[in-house]
Amino acid sequence: MDDSTGHDFAKTCGCKGIRTCLLCEGEITTVKTSQGNAEGLMRYLYCNQCHKAWRHIEGSQCQTEEMDFPGVLVVEDFITPEEEADIVTVIEGAEWKMSQSGRKKQDFGPKVNFKKKKLKLGGFTGLPNFSASLLDRMKSHDLLKDFTPVEQCHLEYDPSRGSAIDPHFDDFWLWGERLVTVNLLADSVLTMSCEEKGKVEVTIQQTSDCDHGKKPVARTSSTLDSEILVPSNEALTVADSQDMTSSQDMSESNSLRYCDAEVAIPMPRRSLLVVYGDARHKWMHAIHREDITGRRIAVTLRELSSEFGAEGAHSQTGKELIDVALSFGGSAIS
Repeated sequence: MDDSTGHDFAKTCGCKGIRTCLLCEGEITTVKTSQGNAEGLMRYLYCNQCHKAWRHIEGSQCQTEEMDFPGVLVVEDFITPEEEADIVTVIEGAEWKMSQSGRKKQDFGPKVNFKKKKLKLGGFTGLPNFSASLLDRMKSHDLLKDFTPVEQCHLEYDPSRGSAIDPHFDDFWLWGERLVTVNLLADSVLTMSCEEKGKVEVTIQQTSDCDHGKKPVARTSSTLDSEILVPSNEALTVADSQDMTSSQDMSESNSLRYCDAEVAIPMPRRSLLVVYGDARHKWMHAIHREDITGRRIAVTLRELSSEFGAEGAHSQTGKELIDVALSFGGSAIS
């Protein structure tokens, strides 16, 4: 990264262009002022039990809005603490490379030029050995029973570097329907947002409560504030009977909002996250700097698009990639 004086700050971090992190922001004069939520967006919290997103209505003690949000699966405690420790030990045995926005990375996959739509095996020798048992466990879930990854990426986020990743879509030409991540070392939040207002229509139902019970929580980050409700085994205790009656009267009221919403998806430590369907194709995903409260490692696996499937134009390339990937003898690409 060059500033107006011609200094190259890429030697201390991996940022390029408009990307910045705490390692380089002190050295340059123009910095992005916000890593968090855009102005005017309604913030919702995803509930993995009912697969809806919820927002507490301002001025009401118990009335909420619910929004259908298909295309997300969160499996808590996907791995044990002992398995997490073993995986992290293996990951730490490979060299980390600096990446953009304060991240570090390790890549296991083909070398790709997404703009020119070209790829080659390069130094790809397969997914790492520990992924074989992870994949077997993933396949026990109906959504992933035919999941065949050909690329694995490890991303390290650290608050001391201001690690984050801006809202984006993963490539659609090469990567397929499901994006799968195992979240290690720390809780975090995946924030979903629309590419531009008016592009996605969502239906919102005013209701009194999620079936699983909600309770207010204190603000912990840019995406979780005191107006958002989170799942709880406890019923609401702050509302009196008059408040509850009022909210129930509103429960059949619908409204439409055109993409002025963002959805926070909690990612507990050691959980599995799958993004697919509308969440994959209509909503961008991001990790805000404010939601990295401790060192976090994301292990993300991607499958091939239909273009590289058995009936696709690049089926032979796809077969070669699968054969190499599933050898499970790979090392990180230098």
